[in-house]
Amino acid sequence: MSGTGARAALLASGAILIVLAVVAVWNALTYPSIGGYDAQEYITYARDIAERRVLPPEGVGAYYTPPGYMAIAGVAGSIGRTLDLHDPDHLGQLVNAVAVVGTGVIVLLLARTLWPARPVTWVAAVGFFAFLPTVLKTGAMFHPEPLGMLITAGALLVLARMVRTKTYSWKLVIPLGLLLGAGQLVRAWSLWMVAVAIVVLVAAAFADRSLRRQALTAALAAVVLAALVPAPWYVHQATRYSNPVFDRPQEEEFLLARRPLTFYVDAGFQDVVRRPWQGRFNDRFLPILYAETWGDYFGIWAWGPGRGDRTDEIDSSLARQSALGLLPTGLAFAGVVALLGLAVTRRREDVGRLIAALPPVAALLSVLYLGVAYPTSDGDTIKGTYALAAAPALALCFGFAVDALSRRRVVGLALAVVLVGTALALLPFVVW
Repeated sequence: MSGTGARAALLASGAILIVLAVVAVWNALTYPSIGGYDAQEYITYARDIAERRVLPPEGVGAYYTPPGYMAIAGVAGSIGRTLDLHDPDHLGQLVNAVAVVGTGVIVLLLARTLWPARPVTWVAAVGFFAFLPTVLKTGAMFHPEPLGMLITAGALLVLARMVRTKTYSWKLVIPLGLLLGAGQLVRAWSLWMVAVAIVVLVAAAFADRSLRRQALTAALAAVVLAALVPAPWYVHQATRYSNPVFDRPQEEEFLLARRPLTFYVDAGFQDVVRRPWQGRFNDRFLPILYAETWGDYFGIWAWGPGRGDRTDEIDSSLARQSALGLLPTGLAFAGVVALLGLAVTRRREDVGRLIAALPPVAALLSVLYLGVAYPTSDGDTIKGTYALAAAPALALCFGFAVDALSRRRVVGLALAVVLVGTALALLPFVVW
């Protein structure tokens, strides 16, 4: 790697992050505070915490959601009311804009930590993250998911530094454990990040016998801290509800019998590209997840509240979004498969590969479980937002794949032109 190449990559990544910051802040200050998923429930929750110091009563609103984001956003909203802002809850959305930008910076740091000699990976990873529609859509909302993403990205960075420096001291173990615990105080399904940390540290222990005791001790200590931090919340929920993690009613039917086979295997390719909006594939897992990640399946961004009904122009825009997402998605999951394959076949060579490859798989399984355990007729439990915390790791996998393909200069130049064009085409959609 030349110094010129590294500097160019840092400048390009910095420019992308500036665009990300401008768009994220603009969206947070202009998108309707009640326009996002379950926004009114979250706003009420946040106000109750900030002004009345109480959690939602049993069975009311988002009572099953941990209070981390709501506490911060509630304070922000109180400041906004003190300043007599037109919509004080926009400050709660601004918290998420900061979380999105902070995560973008961490994506760059992660890419540099894991692949210090691959500047193409840095730029590609930051670019993927910055233009992923579900990141900027959710980042504009009054919603806990972006803060959870920031915390998860921070945990991944600490984990990466542990593995890369082969240092498992308390100076890194304590921040890792605290971050793993803090994530659970924002979103229940951040538990998958705890599992990822355990797998990575155990893999590191078996990859290097001389560090086995330190790595296993670090894993145990991090898990203990990850359990202690959210313990008061879990105790509160356990003493009031049947499920301390996610207290929502489930059907009595056997888990795997709750969804038909088509839910798992029907990709609905034609509809997901041509007609990617609600009502076209309500009982299909992958089409809904994809359409909501790259477009606006549920009607909370390009159409619906604040935008009005769908029109032919909006339909064309949604179809274009789905088409634009095909190449980045393919590259990202090619990166996941490649990194997992290398991690399995060359276990002792680079444990750090698991840090990028495992979160997308864990998040996908988490959303799949949510969609199966809590089936709905409209696919409401299958949102790309629920996998948002894996976006930084998926961006790393995308960057890895782009870098691998770019080793041949002609391919790299062609790929760069196509991907830059894709980013520019995506930009109008992600700006509210």
